[in-house]
Amino acid sequence: MNTPVRLALVLALALGAAVIAALPAAAQQLYKYVGPDGKVQYSDRPPSDGRKAEKVTSSRLSSVPSAPVAGANADAAKSTGPKTAAEQDQAFRQRQIEAEEKAKKDEKLAQQQQQQAESCANARRELSGMQSGARVARLDANGERVFLDDAGVQSEISRLQREIASGCK
Repeated sequence: MNTPVRLALVLALALGAAVIAALPAAAQQLYKYVGPDGKVQYSDRPPSDGRKAEKVTSSRLSSVPSAPVAGANADAAKSTGPKTAAEQDQAFRQRQIEAEEKAKKDEKLAQQQQQQAESCANARRELSGMQSGARVARLDANGERVFLDDAGVQSEISRLQREIASGCK
């Protein structure tokens, strides 16, 4: 072959290789749109539900900063980015403390409910004894037993009924 034909053939092959290499880059298209949850999403296909999508070119992709920007955006990127081991440890310890505090509160609430239930049971038992008609005795200031008369029994019954109505459910 002569040199001009050889040169044309080499140029044609080089041009063909360049076109073939450029095809995948040109065929790869990205779409940017706001998803149903309100977040910006990127996809190689336009959204199927007919949302408005913006085509993103390769020159715009390369201009996206890879490092967080200083200021408010940095705080947002830091909170959503991966956490360091120290941050993870601190978060774990905080969750442990919160869990212990919740357990203490729950235990205290359970004890209060148990005491309330016992108090109500005692009041109901005492009311039942008062209403049974048996003689009721109390100890006076000197430690001697004093029997209640009918008026004393009725006032005790009224007191116990009020106590049960207000504190027991």
